[in-house]
Amino acid sequence: MENTLSTIKRKIKKLPTAISERWHRRRQKTQIISNQVMKKIYVDFFKLHEERKTLMLHRPDLYSPGPPITVPSYEMLDLIGKHAGKSILDIGCGHGVYGRELLKRGYEYTGIEANRDYVEEARKHVNALHMSAEELDFPDNSIDTIIMFEVLEHLADPYQALSEIVRVARKNLIVTVPNIGPMVDCVEFNVVMHHFMESTHVNFFTGTMLERFLGKYFPYVHVEEFGQFFNLSGTKLYYHLASVASFQKIKK
Repeated sequence: MENTLSTIKRKIKKLPTAISERWHRRRQKTQIISNQVMKKIYVDFFKLHEERKTLMLHRPDLYSPGPPITVPSYEMLDLIGKHAGKSILDIGCGHGVYGRELLKRGYEYTGIEANRDYVEEARKHVNALHMSAEELDFPDNSIDTIIMFEVLEHLADPYQALSEIVRVARKNLIVTVPNIGPMVDCVEFNVVMHHFMESTHVNFFTGTMLERFLGKYFPYVHVEEFGQFFNLSGTKLYYHLASVASFQKIKK
């Protein structure tokens, strides 16, 4: 009996580490898939122009918007699981990738998207509406949680969008944006972060900037970095920022 109890205790003690390692592997897998997709886009892009015997490229050729995501981030799904309410509005839902996973997990989901082609694709899987983030056609305090992943950097009027979000959300906002913080380290190695080549990126944030901005609308804000892409001289660099902005105290 003692041996059995000892074995169980050892397994329980190791459980948090095992969960942490599994979560880390899933996070790395998501990042690897995302990087591989972007690499293929660039490989195909240059191959096409070689076949065409292009003499030169111009700014619009390189500075262009990327495609919608095809794989949800495990980190964001974990963040939603920890902080979101039952009903979720996804601003900038793309092809509804997050919606498909959230519906499986029992959430009430609606996605909105400014790109009509994306809306048509998303509607094959989820409830999706053609709508602007700056004009949300929902009643006041009608949705628990609003998620907005890699959207804020695109908006012509982010202040109006946040005013609308605060009007509609009952509980909180979960948001991600590209992180310009690593630029200081990257420039030393003459490296340009990919999101600077997105023609539709018009708003840029460091972690402290994002916290200050969201703090104008919500009393509680937590910001963290994710998506490690370099480790220079012991300095970890992260491509994205994630934030929970809430009307209630945020669970750690």
